[in-house]
Order: sequence, then C-alpha cells, then structure tokens
Amino acid sequence: MMIFMTICTFLVIGFAINGIAKLIGSNFLCSFLDQNLILLLVALFAINITTTSVILTKMREIADRHPEVNFKGTRCQMKASSYEQVGLIIVATLIGVLKASPLVAGHIPYYDFILNSLLVSTFVYALHILCDTAKAVYVILDHGN
Repeated sequence: MMIFMTICTFLVIGFAINGIAKLIGSNFLCSFLDQNLILLLVALFAINITTTSVILTKMREIADRHPEVNFKGTRCQMKASSYEQVGLIIVATLIGVLKASPLVAGHIPYYDFILNSLLVSTFVYALHILCDTAKAVYVILDHGN
C-alpha cells in the first residue's frame, strides 16, 4: 500500500510540475528529459548502488560490534529501492517508445502532456530515491559519532 501512495504522490507532483511548465510556456524540462532521462536514471542507479554498497559494509561492521542490532528491514528496503530504480528505467523506456509512436499520438487525447508528466514523475521519483540513500549515509555517519 505504501508503494502505491508513493507512486500516486510522484504522479501528482509530475503532473503539477508539467502543468506549471505548460502554463508559463516552457518546454525546457520536458525537452531535457526526452533526451536524457534514461541516461540520468542509469547514472543515479550506479551512484545509488555504489553508495548502498558502502552503507551495507558499514552496517556489517556495526552488526559485528553489536550483535543485537538487526538490519534485516533496512537491507530489504535497500533491495526494494534497487528494484524501484530498475522499474523507473523500464518505465522511462516505455514512455519514450510511446512518445515516439505516431499510433499513440493519433489515439490518445493530450498524449504529449500525459507522457511528459509521466517523464517528470519518473525523474522526481528517482531524485527522491537518491535523497533517501543520502539520508542513509548521514545516519551511518552519525552513528560513528
């Protein structure tokens, strides 16, 4: 249920951002994401995997010193985050395919606005995952003090 709420939240944010961009007549974000979103998502995924590896190593050190500490839930969340990121890459690819399809353009009203909003939602969701990983780094760093 939590993942559904998260997805809905980022859909609303994506549609709001795209709506505001449309109102002010700017196509910068959508043009940028059209050309770069998959590359950005893969780069963010690589950064997060590397960071997660460092966090897991530190968690192992903490668990070795304090056997009573259980990080199973944290590890499960990190694994889920990796799956979410792969899912975002797949979603961005599918959106790109749909945007390039003349068949879709002719049959779905407001398809451009909808697909651009989904691209923005995907990007914002990926940034949220990156911030979540960064918070984990700070928690681990604070544990050492």
